[in-house]
Amino acid sequence: MNLIVWNIPERCTEQQVRDFLSHELGHYAKDISVYETGTDNAYAKVELNAETPYAGEAIASQLQGRRLEGVELRVSAAPFDQREAPRPE
Repeated sequence: MNLIVWNIPERCTEQQVRDFLSHELGHYAKDISVYETGTDNAYAKVELNAETPYAGEAIASQLQGRRLEGVELRVSAAPFDQREAPRPE
C-alpha cells in the first residue's frame, strides 16, 4: 500500500519532506520518495508497512490536513501499482 502526499510547499526541500513524513508516520513508512521539490507540483510517494487497504486509508485519513510549513497536506491511499500522483486541484 502506498500513500500519495501532495500540496507540498515549494519552499520545502526533499529532506524536510522526508523528515516530516518519517516523523508523522513512524514505523508505518517503509520508503519515502519525493518528486518535483521546489515546484507547485511537488509530491511524495510513501510505501507503507501495511498490507491491507483499510490500514492505508486510515493512515491517509490521519495524515490528511496536517500542516507542513503552514500548508495543509493532501493525502490519499493508492495501490502498490499506482505510478502517477494526482495533480493538485
